[in-house]
Amino acid sequence: FPVTIGFCILLNILTMVNSPKNIYLKHSQGRGLGVFALNPIFVGDVIEDCPLLSLPIEKGEVSSLLIDYRFNYPVGSTWDEQVIALGYGSFYNHSNDPNAIWTNHPNLKKVFRFVAIKDIQENEEIFVYYGGDNYWSDGRTDTLSKLV
Repeated sequence: FPVTIGFCILLNILTMVNSPKNIYLKHSQGRGLGVFALNPIFVGDVIEDCPLLSLPIEKGEVSSLLIDYRFNYPVGSTWDEQVIALGYGSFYNHSNDPNAIWTNHPNLKKVFRFVAIKDIQENEEIFVYYGGDNYWSDGRTDTLSKLV
């Protein structure tokens, strides 16, 4: 999914409603866009709450729709649907040594909460762990070959 000017404008509109105050987007070397700390963020701090937008993908369906930006909801071993996290939620890059996690919001349905699991310095990129083999073998390679 190429990041277009129209997509960036839509992202700006969606984030103006509840714009995160302590983070920003910028180019991440070798990764495209990434989320960075505007100020220091400490272990346990809530980085961002992201409302979720349901995608028209049936469970088990092969689809390349926003494949690099979508999540399973709810978080856990069983899930009900594929979603896009609004705000900056779909722009956190992967690391095997993350400094943040996302969880289901403790009180709101269809909202992810991103939380620091390590202290994050000003201007440091915020990373999450996408998952092990289950994530990387979810059909990303197979999906593209089946759709071509």
